[in-house]
Amino acid sequence: MADEKMIPEVPAADEQIGFLTSVLNEIIYSPLNLILVGVITILVYKIFRSQKQPAAGPPPEPELPRLRRDFTVAELLQYDGKQQDGRVLVAVNGSVYDVTKGKRFYGPGGPYAAFGGRDASRGLATFSVTSNDKEEYDDLSDLTPMEMESVREWEMQFKEKYILVGRLLKPGEQPTNYSDEDEDTPTESTPTGESKPATSKDDTTAAAAAAPSSPKKKADSSSGDSKPESTPSAAADASAKAEATSKAEDLKSSGDSKGKDE
Repeated sequence: MADEKMIPEVPAADEQIGFLTSVLNEIIYSPLNLILVGVITILVYKIFRSQKQPAAGPPPEPELPRLRRDFTVAELLQYDGKQQDGRVLVAVNGSVYDVTKGKRFYGPGGPYAAFGGRDASRGLATFSVTSNDKEEYDDLSDLTPMEMESVREWEMQFKEKYILVGRLLKPGEQPTNYSDEDEDTPTESTPTGESKPATSKDDTTAAAAAAPSSPKKKADSSSGDSKPESTPSAAADASAKAEATSKAEDLKSSGDSKGKDE
């Protein structure tokens, strides 16, 4: 027991320092470890940088001026999104809507590009995304009631989401003249040849003189002791009361005479 040597205890802090020193020596004196540390540092830097900077989306398209007019089927074909301004119009149940903000759906390359610049009523009713390049007006007269109900439901959705442009004109139908002040209401044309007769000052005076005076004013102009004239209804009531009184007296007199005779 006496020959045994005492081993001094190494503090825990010294052990940690020694471990870190050995790790640093391995990194510094090993080229492979240096490369790995550099790659990890670059990756961490890119991760933090991507989190701080938001992802840049596509630039917003310039807002087009509002269009307000009616279209024929041939005119509507020109607004399929392939023209210079990129405007896309779609007709549903006789109404034309500007669906440019939904260009990714109805514009070139979109899933519903077949409806761009066309009347989509029949395709929406039959759930068929087909392109209709005909320049003839489709009156939808052969659709079933269920299909027409589907068209009206689609029309309500278009009204809520997109801007109404105008109407899809039938053959021979004239376009509506929309005013600049009220873009939602067409201006009503005044029939020609009809004019409102002008009222002169002499005609106004003559009309006032010919008009009968008010009964109230007539009563006010008379003296305060004047009594209202009796009306036919009041006279009839008075006559009825007098007749009833006469009959009552006759019955009473006949009853008295009968009692005396008995």
